[in-house]
Amino acid sequence: MDTQSIKVLPAQLQALRHVLLTDGGRGFLEFFDDFAERHELGLALYMVYDLVLDPNSPRVDQSIVDPVQRLHTAMKIDDSCVEDLQNQKLA
Repeated sequence: MDTQSIKVLPAQLQALRHVLLTDGGRGFLEFFDDFAERHELGLALYMVYDLVLDPNSPRVDQSIVDPVQRLHTAMKIDDSCVEDLQNQKLA
């Protein structure tokens, strides 16, 4: 990851914070903020995944999946979370 990416990632991650500002997301919000503050960006991103992939959460549209996918790629996270979002939760 280059220096420019490291500077931009926290802002891109914070742009997803609004997803957690729901009744169901309040429990994830505290963890998200704590991880983001400690620069544990991957863990903060997983709070978004966890909420969105929760069976009781509403479906999301591409405007959520796209930034999640960009962050996932930029952080070089190697798992199936983005694919799961696209397959299970895309509105």
